[in-house]
Amino acid sequence: MEFIWLYSLCQCTLSVSVIVVSVRLCMAVSGSSKEADAQERTQGARTQPGSVSCCLRLCLGWVGAMGGAVSVPVTILLNLRTPQCLYTCITLVCCPVLIRQFTMFLLMLLTLDAHLQLHFAGRYSSLMTRRRALCVVLLCWVCSVLTSFAQFIGLDVLSAWRSGETGSSTAGLGMHGNWTTSLPHHTTSPPPKYNDDREVIGQYLPYGGFLSKFYVEDNHNFTYAEIHSSHWAVCAPDTVLSPQFQVYVFMMTVFMLPLLCLLAIYLHLLCTKPRNTPFSHADPPKHDSSQIRSLALSLSLLVLLCLPFHIIHALLLNTPSTHPPAWAHAVAVGLFQLYSLVPPILFTPPKKQAGEEQAPFPISVSHLPPAAAPWSSAKHSLKAKVCPEV
Repeated sequence: MEFIWLYSLCQCTLSVSVIVVSVRLCMAVSGSSKEADAQERTQGARTQPGSVSCCLRLCLGWVGAMGGAVSVPVTILLNLRTPQCLYTCITLVCCPVLIRQFTMFLLMLLTLDAHLQLHFAGRYSSLMTRRRALCVVLLCWVCSVLTSFAQFIGLDVLSAWRSGETGSSTAGLGMHGNWTTSLPHHTTSPPPKYNDDREVIGQYLPYGGFLSKFYVEDNHNFTYAEIHSSHWAVCAPDTVLSPQFQVYVFMMTVFMLPLLCLLAIYLHLLCTKPRNTPFSHADPPKHDSSQIRSLALSLSLLVLLCLPFHIIHALLLNTPSTHPPAWAHAVAVGLFQLYSLVPPILFTPPKKQAGEEQAPFPISVSHLPPAAAPWSSAKHSLKAKVCPEV
């Protein structure tokens, strides 16, 4: 039991760290976004490239902050492996999955936005606007919701839940121990009287029974466990999420798809050069090399921190008799959650680059300050002396 509390404390500390770095990201981006809005007012309707990036970074920061706040109580409940209603357990388990998937989608959007901003500097402002970026973010959110609950769409969840109550899946991924109390009302006694007096809404649908606790005609002193005794079992990710979902859906969306996306951009940067470069020939290679280093760091951390977690689930899918030790699963989960710190830290703009991001294009001669006037007059006088007009 002490191991579980220590493990939960480490995970909660990591969640608090995610909240801190996400709030830091929001504060850093909000200051630069005000400068971008001021430049948009001075330059008309033209959208600055940094404004779209600021919107995406703010989304990443808000998701990280709210996700870290939600994951603290959810982590404790899931680690204790307490008996819960099936539909309550689905919500508890799928919330971290949803947050992780949406975070990885935002990571890919931010990386792609930086890549397009670097290689299509001339057409970027006309192609990418805030409205289009927010529409893409909304589409990613819908995809994240659908993939997070994909296992429970069109599936007889209650039968799978009942069949897994007495199976080995309730023992956890190598985390054996007497952590939970006995399941309530799973005896051979006749069902309670309220079963005949209530109406289950959507009984044969995936969400069937979710509203039954609010729709009981006989209002006696029935406990929450008595009402939901037909779908009541130990609540943990391994008792709800199947190995097929972990490998074929979750692994593809949060590991393989980001890995392929980042790797494709990394190889493109290595094999090609920017098309539309500014007048200064020293800046594009500098930005190009910095983005290559950032992509290499992101790819390395993605593989090192996330691959052990997915290897364990792949082994459980292919060899169900394999039971990894408790420490191996704990370390894999800890490394997997540690990657939540990488996107906010990676996209937090340094203070010295705040002014550089807001002025990515060279200043035209017509917008030079009055201090350039003496140089212009001296140039014309020299031209008049060397080439006098006839």
